[in-house]
Amino acid sequence: MSEVIVAPATPWGYGALALVRFSGEGLDEVLRAVLQPFGGWPVPEGRQRRVYLRDAQGVFDDGVVVIGRAPQTYTGEDTAEVTCHGNPLVVERLVASAQAAGARLAGAGEFTRRAVLHGKMDLLRAEAVLQVSRARTLDGLQVGVDGLEGRLSEWVAEIRETLCEAAAELEARLDYPADELAFRADEEVFALLAETARKCREIAKTAPVGRTLVDGARVALVGAVNAGKSSLFNALLGRKRALVHERPGTTRDVLEVTCTLGPVAVTLLDTAGERATDDPVEAAGLALAQELVADADLLVVVLRAHPEGVDPIGRTLLERTEQRPRVVVYNAIDLPDVAPAPADAIPTVAITGEGLDELTRSIARALVGEQPGQSRLVIASSRQRDLFLEVARRVEEAIGAVPDAGIAVAADAVTRGIEVIDALTGAETREAVLYTLFARFCIGK
Repeated sequence: MSEVIVAPATPWGYGALALVRFSGEGLDEVLRAVLQPFGGWPVPEGRQRRVYLRDAQGVFDDGVVVIGRAPQTYTGEDTAEVTCHGNPLVVERLVASAQAAGARLAGAGEFTRRAVLHGKMDLLRAEAVLQVSRARTLDGLQVGVDGLEGRLSEWVAEIRETLCEAAAELEARLDYPADELAFRADEEVFALLAETARKCREIAKTAPVGRTLVDGARVALVGAVNAGKSSLFNALLGRKRALVHERPGTTRDVLEVTCTLGPVAVTLLDTAGERATDDPVEAAGLALAQELVADADLLVVVLRAHPEGVDPIGRTLLERTEQRPRVVVYNAIDLPDVAPAPADAIPTVAITGEGLDELTRSIARALVGEQPGQSRLVIASSRQRDLFLEVARRVEEAIGAVPDAGIAVAADAVTRGIEVIDALTGAETREAVLYTLFARFCIGK
């Protein structure tokens, strides 16, 4: 992976400026073919220099280049970043000119992958790069920033050190049982291992919250016709997006709009109201709603306030969604002679906004719990979650092995736990893991 790679680092489209990145051995040869610096070569390291951009047909733009030298760069290789005018035609021509000079178009995440392979960052920080790039809220951004700043890496390093110490204690008992080389009592060693397993399981539990903070969630409003779903949908968005009418069956399709509710970016779905119908279009809308609701992270079950409490369709909905994550709303409580809201339902009046703040807070709590504080570590990676759980299993296996299988088996289990920790950071990582991880990155990152 030492050949020169090139890729745009800014999104495709028209703008004031665009950035194209280069990295690899033999960079100077490629740059001399595509750039013509004001003042000529060489270009000082780390300083901006105005340049013309050129190809076989001649100069086609001017811009600015900054060159970095290995190993003090993002990738650990010689690098260059060229800022040009933000016209896709200019960017494409610059990339094509670089390819003609011997560079290769970078693969997804290849710049960050090279940084990992050259020891500039571990896999935990690399995944944080992706999270910072994708985060849709400030809280999601903080999850990525914690990873980039090394908080998670430092925490994992402490876990690894604890396991190494425990492994050494077990090996001392195994290899030199009569020499009393152990520094800790048996109870202290196994208490330390038990605490390590607990910590790993606790941080693994934060993965769903972290993914929701970074990537957002899908929240579907479901309910009977005329329950007020579309009115609540508009109220949560803060603008009129769904058609509201007293005629039943007005919403026949599923509307999807992205918004932010508290710390969470949400794709809000307004679904067709449920009722028995002979209308094929309305029936198709109901079928589509059922299909999309199946993938929702959270349901907002909207019940229409009624003099007798929950109506039959509402009771059916509550029974059907009992095992799903949900928030229950009792809407239109301003109607005359309606029964009080059920104990677990949020009373609302969609058209006036009454109860809307509580509904917003309840949706956020249902998705991410109480908002994480700055001192709490949260992960947003399924890979990390699975490996933390594997560390916990290995450590618990070591604790359980002593009474029956003995110290040797326990020591081996702890050593395997250390190997899993190394897979977390990338100290020992298979090619397939790298491919899967960096395939999610955009080209140019």
